[in-house]
Amino acid sequence: MKAAAHALRLEGAFMSNPTFRVVVADDEKLIAGNIAKNITDADASFEICAICYDGESAFAAVEQYHPHILFTDIKMPLLDGLSLIERIHASNPDLRCVLISGYGEFEYAKTAIKCDAFDYLLKPLNKAELAKTIRRAKDELLSEQSLLNTEREGSPEQIVASVVQYLHTNYAGEVNFANIAKIYGFSSSYLTKIFREHAGKPPIRYLNEYRVLVAKKLLRDTELPIKTIAEKTGFIDQFYFSKCFKSYCGVTPSQYKEQLKTTLASDHERDYD
Repeated sequence: MKAAAHALRLEGAFMSNPTFRVVVADDEKLIAGNIAKNITDADASFEICAICYDGESAFAAVEQYHPHILFTDIKMPLLDGLSLIERIHASNPDLRCVLISGYGEFEYAKTAIKCDAFDYLLKPLNKAELAKTIRRAKDELLSEQSLLNTEREGSPEQIVASVVQYLHTNYAGEVNFANIAKIYGFSSSYLTKIFREHAGKPPIRYLNEYRVLVAKKLLRDTELPIKTIAEKTGFIDQFYFSKCFKSYCGVTPSQYKEQLKTTLASDHERDYD
């Protein structure tokens, strides 16, 4: 059932111009309509298949239309947004659910994270933040669709190449190799096996090495703080980032930055010799 729902959500990917189905849920009709309009204004490939005014109707719409993404208010009659997401994820854990609320308290954000919401947006909607959420969802969906296309084509070498492309696109976010394996109907251990055979290393090592490669470029080309670079390259915290960086480069990010400054100063001095 879960795999079938996932495949149904991805079926639009096999078109040359993919579209993505959206369900919007908010008990205030005017606000629900505005949310829907802002979504389609941000990206025309997102199509509204249902606008619902209570949680039970939203759940029925998800069951009927198999959307790629759900935007839901928290406070709604019959079934609130948090309970709605919990019920949906019991059978469709891959559905991206975005919580929208006028409540800015930290407790709501913590609950959103706990119920595995894709994002948490505050009313009144900031169009730039909404566009960012939509862009991130689209990037992930297109990457998943590419993986599914490769699964249908077939060879382990093609599958590994597709996973590598997925990692290059999604390195900055959370990468779940169990979910990637599930798209192909593989176990995590089998995915690791064929990845090691064709890429020469386990997928997690490949991912971290690629993240470090991107981090080195940011250290060279920007003045961003090391903590920010760690976040931008998908590391869970600065300590783990420094540990991985030193493992692959032999020096910490701070030491690498100092080496760059020393090299730059030496080059500058030679220019005047």
